[in-house]
Amino acid sequence: MKNQIIFLIFAISFLSFVSAIQQPLIYYKLNLDYSYGNISINSTQVEFSDEPIDNVFGFYSVSIFDSDGKILNLTLFDIPNEILYDTADENGTINGGGFLELNQTNFDIFVPYNSNAKDVVVYDENLTELIRKDVSEFSRIKATDFNKTITKTTSETIQTRPTEIKLMDKLSNYWWVLVAFLIILVACLFYSLNKKK
Repeated sequence: MKNQIIFLIFAISFLSFVSAIQQPLIYYKLNLDYSYGNISINSTQVEFSDEPIDNVFGFYSVSIFDSDGKILNLTLFDIPNEILYDTADENGTINGGGFLELNQTNFDIFVPYNSNAKDVVVYDENLTELIRKDVSEFSRIKATDFNKTITKTTSETIQTRPTEIKLMDKLSNYWWVLVAFLIILVACLFYSLNKKK
């Protein structure tokens, strides 16, 4: 029983190690302005995250197309233009409230990155195209430095981190940890087998 617990601890440690060095998730971060039904894109960035990023669910959509017009991704989102408010009397006691719909607002949406992307297209709830943005320059960037920042016109920036590194390349940098793990694991197995004899 004790040997099984030791083996389980080593297995969990190994899985934690592998998950810790996995590649981050990559997104296009679009900063949008909403004004009386119209949407414009203020800036476009590429952002990295260790966890999935979800947008507020809704029936607006943004699609990613490649240079052949093939759809690579479809993401749904909603415009966060409703705010909850309270009303109070002169004593500060809340006596009402409700939702207020804003005619103008600024917000961010996140769309999964694709190295073959050419256009990002935003649609309204009726699938009418609202705006199209060429993102092919972002897609062609091959990052080599975590801290490198490429500034684009109209205040568009992309902060780059290595995207071409494969998991096996990362593991090769830590080969000594894997070897040590395997030696300890084999030693534990031999010890448990000799103890049973």
